[in-house]
Amino acid sequence: MRITNPVDGWLEVVACSPFPDAGGEMVLYPRCEIDGVITAERLAATAVQYSGHDVPKRKWPHPGMMLPVTVDLADPTRFRIEWDLVSTGPEAAEKLAAQLRGEQEAGAGDRRPLVWREVEHAAASSSLVNGLTPQQTEIALAGGAAALGLVPTTATVLTASEAGPSSAPGGTWDITVRVSDPDGGTGWEAVTRMSFSSSSRRKHRTATGCELPVLVDPNNRKRILVDVTRLS
Repeated sequence: MRITNPVDGWLEVVACSPFPDAGGEMVLYPRCEIDGVITAERLAATAVQYSGHDVPKRKWPHPGMMLPVTVDLADPTRFRIEWDLVSTGPEAAEKLAAQLRGEQEAGAGDRRPLVWREVEHAAASSSLVNGLTPQQTEIALAGGAAALGLVPTTATVLTASEAGPSSAPGGTWDITVRVSDPDGGTGWEAVTRMSFSSSSRRKHRTATGCELPVLVDPNNRKRILVDVTRLS
């Protein structure tokens, strides 16, 4: 497949073929069929289909998984899944463990702000929070915001209310903010949800007038996420 205008993007798996050996029969070169949605910078979300025999068994996809792709900007139905960049289960687990160790070490010395990651809930839920799936949130906070159509700006806290029961020590709160238009136009009000690692962090971040760094979609104002990587 010739990709004439390549850009980096993501394929969110909506449905796919079951793991080939699940029934006890060994299949050497199984066919994997995927229905999904491709997102990339300067590209509208596009529903696509994939069918091929080149999927490594140890990286077999599942619904909700985000796969890195190279996609043709002129024709998003022409894309290549970058299987070399996809982590196996053990590799993904080790990356998550390393990330959590880093957060624990940082929290011990209070050297940088932490936001509670409800990992179990995020992995099991496909519901949208802040207009994003849990996988899209992780991608955005890992430096892939542009591929999801999100751009950085700031927002000022107006009010905050507890969202309900939460496993986060500082609770999970809905924060109403006034967003600064990243294009210099008129700002708008939005609500973003955030979980906190302590009540003191929550009080600081939800105080009226507090300015928060956020990632927003100017074309869909319900998609807004506090950019914890830019919190000071």
